[in-house]
Amino acid sequence: MSSPDADLTLLLSKALSFAIIAGSVIMQAPQIYKIVSARSAAGLTPLGWMSSVVAMTLTVSYNYRKGYPFSTYGELIFIMVQLDILILLVVHFNDGGVAWKGPLGVAAHAALLAACLSGVVPDQALVTMPMGLSCLSGTPQLVKNFRSGNTGQLATLPVFFAVSGLSIRLFTTFAEVPDPMVLLSQAIPWFLNSLLLGQLLVLPGAGAAAKKSD
Repeated sequence: MSSPDADLTLLLSKALSFAIIAGSVIMQAPQIYKIVSARSAAGLTPLGWMSSVVAMTLTVSYNYRKGYPFSTYGELIFIMVQLDILILLVVHFNDGGVAWKGPLGVAAHAALLAACLSGVVPDQALVTMPMGLSCLSGTPQLVKNFRSGNTGQLATLPVFFAVSGLSIRLFTTFAEVPDPMVLLSQAIPWFLNSLLLGQLLVLPGAGAAAKKSD
């Protein structure tokens, strides 16, 4: 029989998990709006988002195959869809390549998801590869911001939401998922997003940088 403290922790974890999932539905909306309204993806690199999509696909597949509660990873599904949209927008505004790159990218993502869910990809690969991909996804934008001295069209709110959500997710994973590899795979993006948030708070955006250069 579980203790009252354990029951309370689980209840809190469930409540926070569903709050994260609800918030994830519009997590990247500010970034999508910023690109569309500016009709520009200046200062943004799609490589990081592409790596994030692959990492999230592997993570979702691993959690699904292990039978872990949907509440502990469900937000990744909604975030993946939004990242796919962002990648298409960046490709469109940067080189106008949506006509052929868009459908190809969507098809490749669907094929990867099918392979992961079907068991073609081993469990060990599903849980370890996202760690390296998280580093790959976060580093290009961090380096680009550092070299340019500004954050371009990168929006602050989605990164803030990511840091907040991952902080809560670390707690819920610790409470509900007895898998240290899953916990580690979430700690890495939390660290990188925290660094990115720090850049957004310190460095100017594209508009401020343009005025400064004038």
